[in-house]
Amino acid sequence: MKFEIKFDENIFKKQIELTFNRSWSKSKTENKKLAIIAFIFILLGIIILCGNGDIGNLFIILGILAGIVFLYRLQKYLKAKKATENIMIENIQIWNNNPISIWEFEDDFFRFKFYGGDYKINWETVKYSEVVDNTLFFGFKENGSYYTLSESEIGKAEFLKVVEFVERKIEPATNTRF
Repeated sequence: MKFEIKFDENIFKKQIELTFNRSWSKSKTENKKLAIIAFIFILLGIIILCGNGDIGNLFIILGILAGIVFLYRLQKYLKAKKATENIMIENIQIWNNNPISIWEFEDDFFRFKFYGGDYKINWETVKYSEVVDNTLFFGFKENGSYYTLSESEIGKAEFLKVVEFVERKIEPATNTRF
């Protein structure tokens, strides 16, 4: 199968957002829990101190420490989000000047050719695939280096063929199903 795909800014933005959210989902969940723990510990500490309990100070200190870790992680997340947005804006400008990419799905390899290079990858090295929101992620490892192809880029029928093909090519190498 071979596809010549014209760049679409809206699809690209959706793919970047989806990729970013997938990469940070675990961290965001942990950070929410940390914020709740900080709030609960501080609140318990205040309540205990109001009841003349000395252990309330310990709860407040633990709550403050959890709050500091929460703020540190939040800062890392916001910094990563801003960096991703900047990279996305730069790439959109480049893609608009060079809007065509070639995707080839052959029995022995996957090939991705675009303004930045021509990559030919043997299927044995591809270890991961997953479909999220009508977007296929496949590549070398989860939350690592991978390619994204959306249904809206090639149509539903062709997308289903590609997903089936990629899963068939990856499954023998990994013996796991995603």
